[in-house]
Amino acid sequence: MARVWAEFAPPPRLSIDQWAERYRELSSEESAMPGPYSMAHTPVLRAILRACSDPTVRKVVVQKSAQIGYTAGVVCNVMGYFIHHRPSVILAVFPREKSAKDFAAEKFDPMVRATKPLTDRINLKSRAAGNSQTRKHFPGGLAKFVGSNSPGDVKSTSARFLCVEEPDDASINVRGQGDAIKLAEERCKSYPDHLILIGGTPTAKNASSIEAEILASDQRKYHVPCPHCGDEHIPTWESVIIPEAPDQPPREIYGLARWEDAFYACPACGAAWTEDERHEAIRQGHFEATAPATAAVGFLVSELLSTFDGSRIPILARKFLEAKHKESEGDCSELIAFTNSALGIPYEYRGELPEEDELRDRAESYAEWTVPEGALVPVVGVDVQHDRLAVAVWVVGRREEMWLAFWGELYGPTLVPMEGAWQELDQLLERTVRHASGAPLKIAAVAIDSSDGQTSSAVYEYVRSRRHRSYRVFAVKGASDSEGKIELWRPEQPQSVDPNLSGRKSAKYGVHVQIVGTAKAKDSILGWAQEGGRVRLTGNGPYRMHWYETVRPDFYEQLLSEIKIPMRNNPKRRMWKKRTDRRNESLDCTVYALWLVHAMRLHIQKSHWFDYKEAQLRQQTMFAPEETPNPAAGIADELPVIVRDRRREKQRSTGQGESGSGFY
Repeated sequence: MARVWAEFAPPPRLSIDQWAERYRELSSEESAMPGPYSMAHTPVLRAILRACSDPTVRKVVVQKSAQIGYTAGVVCNVMGYFIHHRPSVILAVFPREKSAKDFAAEKFDPMVRATKPLTDRINLKSRAAGNSQTRKHFPGGLAKFVGSNSPGDVKSTSARFLCVEEPDDASINVRGQGDAIKLAEERCKSYPDHLILIGGTPTAKNASSIEAEILASDQRKYHVPCPHCGDEHIPTWESVIIPEAPDQPPREIYGLARWEDAFYACPACGAAWTEDERHEAIRQGHFEATAPATAAVGFLVSELLSTFDGSRIPILARKFLEAKHKESEGDCSELIAFTNSALGIPYEYRGELPEEDELRDRAESYAEWTVPEGALVPVVGVDVQHDRLAVAVWVVGRREEMWLAFWGELYGPTLVPMEGAWQELDQLLERTVRHASGAPLKIAAVAIDSSDGQTSSAVYEYVRSRRHRSYRVFAVKGASDSEGKIELWRPEQPQSVDPNLSGRKSAKYGVHVQIVGTAKAKDSILGWAQEGGRVRLTGNGPYRMHWYETVRPDFYEQLLSEIKIPMRNNPKRRMWKKRTDRRNESLDCTVYALWLVHAMRLHIQKSHWFDYKEAQLRQQTMFAPEETPNPAAGIADELPVIVRDRRREKQRSTGQGESGSGFY
């Protein structure tokens, strides 16, 4: 009976690396080494595939360099295995739709054509089964390749196997609906035996998505044995020796360094390794966890662990010397690329922003909800979270000099209008800021973030219902521009969310969403050159920013929560990237406050306008301090009228009605 059962029992399930070596064929379309797939060429990938085969593992994270064969050796092999042995829905998320199509054409389709078990299951030429360039149907499942910038694609499909490629290039906020990676991970919850695979090359330290994923894993690092002393260590660039030739004339880029003679040396015994010895050490190496076990298994892989011909130590040494030469000329783009793509580690930007302690040391000795001489017009920036409202009150003076009067959070639900934190905000906006003269300054204007699709309706209703208050309230939304091409404030007609009955024009008392050039604002506030940004300016005068000593401690780190890093596909251009080790609400609130300065035209007011306001304030406090009218109270109406009157003249000449106003 046992013999009969053995004949009909299913064969033992192969691990993914075993499946690849038994079935996988590499075609000349996808590899320079066509033929049967061999783990001998990519030995460090075996442990990653074994982790993906482990039925107890739900999440695998790989922070990697380039040139290690990850896409063909891990992503494609895991997909092929699932199609063959665990047919179900596969969802692969790429930074953009073009990346998804490129993967299908250059990696997936050639793998299917060359590997018989996959050819038998997927008919690439058939459109009758619903196949397309980014959707491949097979018995029992579907492989779907999507771009992270499409919320519909990311959220529409539940999957047993989720693959996220290059998360540092993925959309952080998919059209206001949240991080693309987190949205995609939610699609796996319906499968108790799901697998999530996230792999990519890092970008900036503390702003890299793959770095954040690795830090939340057990951080497995590869140990190799020395062929001379037997000591095991983790290969690092510090063990690469580039000898010099002082008896030869220096070369233009490399100086005395001889990259051709570079070699790897054991950090324990100092013995020089040949390339053959280095490759053998890699084949004998193994991963070890360097952090406590978590829900994710993490692997860190650098090009020092590659056996490919293009990753030989002399070639890496040449790239390093060329990058250092460029850095000496003021261009660090090649050194950044070498750090990310060859070493597989995030690049640390030093000196581009001040440290939190520098800002803390510049705090001034005025109390919360008070401001010194020179501050006249209080404006409020509000960032909306699902469980709280973050609020910053800045008071503006001449030439955009600004004093922080309050930074804090109002806790409570924000999804339902007029409840929870919204009631707290109403009370806060009725408060006044005490001027150094003793006069109270009322809030002049408020800008509230409406970019989150789940809370935007509550924001619109709040703005709509507050149009008769003494302060102006605006619904704002950050422009989809990370480089700083869109101006901070633009006088164009804003987007309307309340059309009239005809559906063609804005309702007279509807809400207009004002677009904020957030990247341009961050350029102004933070800058990215060592001497750039308002936060670096000290003393008093134009564009200076001031804050009080007792401000909540997280204000400083949140204000410095983003850095402007080179774009991966064009290092000469930069884009703003949020740091993963902190929140950024105080920066967002400050951006909205600066937008109010421009929207209310405070930045172009002449000095005599502020002189008049200060004289009015002194006179009022001298004669009737207990009944002091607020010198800033009329600003909420006075300044927008300047712009509104110009628009009314234009509307009368064009026959448009009141509904064209850009402020409600």
